[in-house]
Amino acid sequence: MNLKRIAALVLASCMTVLLAGCGTASNEDTGSAALPDGTPTLEEIYAANTLQAYEEADIQPSLSTCLREGPDNRETNSLLTLYWDDDLGLVSRFRREDMSFHYYFAREGVNYSASLTEEEEPVLMILADDPEKNDGNDTTYAEKLFNQYGFGEYNSKETMISCTDNGDTYHIVTDISAMSFTDSAGRKYTYTTQEYDVEKETLRILDVFRTYHFTDAEGTVKECTRSRCMTYNNTMVSLPDFMRKDICKADWSREFTLCYPDGSRETVAVPDGVSVLIEAPDGYEAYADSDYKTVYNEDSADADGTLPNRTIYIAKVAED
Repeated sequence: MNLKRIAALVLASCMTVLLAGCGTASNEDTGSAALPDGTPTLEEIYAANTLQAYEEADIQPSLSTCLREGPDNRETNSLLTLYWDDDLGLVSRFRREDMSFHYYFAREGVNYSASLTEEEEPVLMILADDPEKNDGNDTTYAEKLFNQYGFGEYNSKETMISCTDNGDTYHIVTDISAMSFTDSAGRKYTYTTQEYDVEKETLRILDVFRTYHFTDAEGTVKECTRSRCMTYNNTMVSLPDFMRKDICKADWSREFTLCYPDGSRETVAVPDGVSVLIEAPDGYEAYADSDYKTVYNEDSADADGTLPNRTIYIAKVAED
């Protein structure tokens, strides 16, 4: 598989593009405006914006998301870049707020995350499986990030209001009011419309913008905006030096044995000489002992300076 790279996205310029034209799209004309000849359906647009479609086209997507929440206009930003590497397969480069970049990949069926400490020392994180969700789904963590921060799949509840032909692009407005919902915590999400800018030739989504109302469990109503931009390129970013040297090309001879509450055990390979931590699933903790008394939060070397093989115990966090 050829190495694919992704260029980082400049959020400010993306927001300029996004806010210049907002709207919503669907497969059905609601009668508010005539659709131009050749207007694509939402199914066609979403089919052109899957991870498989990007890989087959030998492109690397980079998604920038900005969520603004009122009345204090609190802002949350994230950047997700996906590319393929000969050694690691699909790699997701993810950053949220001031968090440094984390690189997510799967190796021999195990999900890992790699990053640098403030002292620029490499750290590898094993993303432990959730014992309660062993459903045979082999979706990697890198793919899950794309599913969460990408454009998703076509939803039949979304219908097209208008489509404006802007030459090389379409500006599409859709009705998403039928997608409003109340979650299990009593929080209410009320949607109206969504806007897209879509490249005519490829049907790739360039940006999406929506305004909606969020009502928390106490009844406080907040107006929110969410914008998402996409950059496509063949040569953007590659693996950083610390991953190539310390992780990809390392001797993966060291072993971690993960012991789960149901008695099952999993032996996971890790690169020798790299500090390794464990990210336990929600509601669980990683312990260094079978009595679940010592939380595992540091990978320290033995007296001779080597990092040993380890046995880690995954257990539910005791409820107060």
